[in-house]
Amino acid sequence: MKIIIMRHGQASTFAQSDAQRPLTAEGLAKALQQGQLLHQQGEIHKVLVSPYLRAQETFKQVNQAFGQQLTDKMETWSALTPYGEAKLVADYLHVLYQENPNQRVLIISHIPMVNDLVQEFTHNLAYFSFYPASFAYLEWQGDKGQVLDFYEA
Repeated sequence: MKIIIMRHGQASTFAQSDAQRPLTAEGLAKALQQGQLLHQQGEIHKVLVSPYLRAQETFKQVNQAFGQQLTDKMETWSALTPYGEAKLVADYLHVLYQENPNQRVLIISHIPMVNDLVQEFTHNLAYFSFYPASFAYLEWQGDKGQVLDFYEA
């Protein structure tokens, strides 16, 4: 299984709550640019997205790059908030892996969760500098994985 772990695009500093912070104009542009790069790399079978506004807006930009082909493949999941549970996400992906180990799954989340996910899937405590709209591209065999590449925005 290929897993793409993406941090949301650059977000505004101020909002009524952390969950309601929208993307900036630069955040929207970089998310679209990264979406175009993802589209060039092939089909995505499933997208898991944090419910926070900035992650949802990042998904909309990525989906635009895919010509809206990801709409029915997207699932909003509260386990992907900044301090969600990486183990819970890994358990869910393990089920998806058993259904079809050749899937490509995109996860759009936040710091520190994006690093927690990389560590969970690779069993490696390495830390990546997930700048806004950056993503890690992993190969995962259901119990162990490795980072194949990292794309900064």
